[in-house]
Amino acid sequence: MYQISVSDVLDRAWALFKKHGILLTVVYVIIQILLSAVGYLYSTPVNQTALLDAMQNQDYEAILQSYTANPMSSIIDIVLRSVVMVGFVNMLILFTKGIARSVSFDMWKLPVKTYVNYICVDIIMSVLVAIGVALCIIPGIYIGARLQFAPIRTIDHPEEGILDAIKGSWAMTSGNVMNLILLLIAEIFIGIIGFILCCIGALPAAVIIYFCSIVAYLILSGFYNQQVEEVVEA
Repeated sequence: MYQISVSDVLDRAWALFKKHGILLTVVYVIIQILLSAVGYLYSTPVNQTALLDAMQNQDYEAILQSYTANPMSSIIDIVLRSVVMVGFVNMLILFTKGIARSVSFDMWKLPVKTYVNYICVDIIMSVLVAIGVALCIIPGIYIGARLQFAPIRTIDHPEEGILDAIKGSWAMTSGNVMNLILLLIAEIFIGIIGFILCCIGALPAAVIIYFCSIVAYLILSGFYNQQVEEVVEA
């Protein structure tokens, strides 16, 4: 069982960002632009006036209808974003492990099973967290902390199934829930700072947050300890 410290995760993530941050931020910006452009072609615009009126009147049913007027559009958006982000997360994993030095489309050349598992795990996790939040917020935070690495595991361990990834994340986070919640708070703080910096800062902040998650995942999976052992044996 491995333990993490928030300061260690942040230090490692910041070091990675200083080394690869500009390149990966550019890639992330391009991805967001492409997703926005493609999404604009099939999405149904939300009636902002009706949405504002519904919010002022606290008409939650109308608010929900505004965002679910075209369910097929929502499904396409979820699938498209998941597919694109699989390659991006895989890219970040490879950079964090020191395997990659440059960006390549090969990072998206993953088995179809990996994409399907990632999408399914992401949806399952989102539903469980939403249920937890609806119950009393705290259960949602707890579930989110325990399952946050399941999507990453589907990429890092393509041989695993959907339930294996979920169980794996649950097991590796045992005994680290409080530190992971503190890390989540730190990530939110990073995101807020990025947004305050003329909004543009939100983009590199997102890359730092991704690095934080992957570094935490690799610490809990024993990756860094294995590196030390290999150096000692050499």
